Amino acid sequence: MEYTREDLLDLSIIQGLKEMNDDDNDFFKEILDLYNEQYPDLYNKIVQTAKNNELDSLSKYAHALKGASLNIGAKELAGICKTIELNSKNGISEGNQELILKIQQVYQLTLDAMKSV
Repeated sequence: MEYTREDLLDLSIIQGLKEMNDDDNDFFKEILDLYNEQYPDLYNKIVQTAKNNELDSLSKYAHALKGASLNIGAKELAGICKTIELNSKNGISEGNQELILKIQQVYQLTLDAMKSV
């Protein structure tokens, strides 16, 4: 699927974060760096709990990544995580593997899109 920058990003959240910046944009960069530090651990936990069919834990980690993604304006990524979270809460594991693979793809596209804002 092809995504536009507007599909991937909530530009109003990003603008709000940038308005909190000091003159050299350190705040937004720090928030993004923190997100990128947390992402690998959360993603790996999502992968592992899905592999082990631990739906309660999968829901928890998908929820955590969804929240972190929303905080930085990564709306498409948050939406994918929300679907995994709700599926897991409802005892549904079918389709989660495809969504988890999509997380990695959309994560990279999101980071690329953020470079242009």
